[in-house]
Amino acid sequence: MRKNTLILGVVAASLTLTGFVAPTFAARQKPTPEQRAEWMIKRLDTNGDNKVSLDEVQARTTDAFKTFDADGNGQVTRDEIKAKRQAFREARKEMRATRDKTGEDKTVAMEKLREMRPAMLPGMRHKAFKRVDTDNSGSLSLAEVTEQAGKMFKRRDANGDGFIDAADFTKKI
Repeated sequence: MRKNTLILGVVAASLTLTGFVAPTFAARQKPTPEQRAEWMIKRLDTNGDNKVSLDEVQARTTDAFKTFDADGNGQVTRDEIKAKRQAFREARKEMRATRDKTGEDKTVAMEKLREMRPAMLPGMRHKAFKRVDTDNSGSLSLAEVTEQAGKMFKRRDANGDGFIDAADFTKKI
């Protein structure tokens, strides 16, 4: 009898705990591909037409290249990429430290985090760096990076209309 009571108690406690935890897991769902596509289009669309042109992608790539090229020599090295990522990690730590704070401290930390956030740059990842570095110089030039961005754009432009829009993210029939 005691054994049954103990088992029922454990089961009841487990169900109660599961009820409290379930909403937390539901809130952390991964974004859908459609949501990710919408965010990407919103981030890259500079003229507000809800589609992204090759010119917009290349302008964004040029801006990202400039943020990574710390010494301004027209080349981005692996060390510059690592330094940019490390600076972002430090800014994120500061943001987490001010998470419970309010006011000016939190605002300053959030602004620093936004400023330090590395933009996507073709060749950021180790394997991609080798692929983008077509002249094998050990660094990336703006020409190499924009060429790779153009290739990525053409791959993403599924319907070949010269723009990336919601239609490029729908399932192909």
